[in-house]
Amino acid sequence: MMTSASDSQLQQGLAMTRKMLQLVKAEEWEELAALSSQRLQLFRQWNSDFDPAKVQAQIGILQEIQALDQEIEMLSQQGRDQAAEHLRQIHQGRKADKAYRG
Repeated sequence: MMTSASDSQLQQGLAMTRKMLQLVKAEEWEELAALSSQRLQLFRQWNSDFDPAKVQAQIGILQEIQALDQEIEMLSQQGRDQAAEHLRQIHQGRKADKAYRG
């Protein structure tokens, strides 16, 4: 079976999504943001070339991308929460230091 440009774009999008999951686990936020932007452009192109007749054949890839996106979102939220807690602790430490030094 010959792969179309649409299939190729989805495969590339899946590979990018898998890489994004690795980046979020490694807390590589800047790389994640850059790759996310690239992937968005790729999916916009895929959407503009959308062929409803091919969706059934592509559904498995789309479902895998969706599942990975959900995991990325969950891990990203945890990362944001941890960063916010870390910043809160730094702020409290600075306030305590300032109070101690008078």
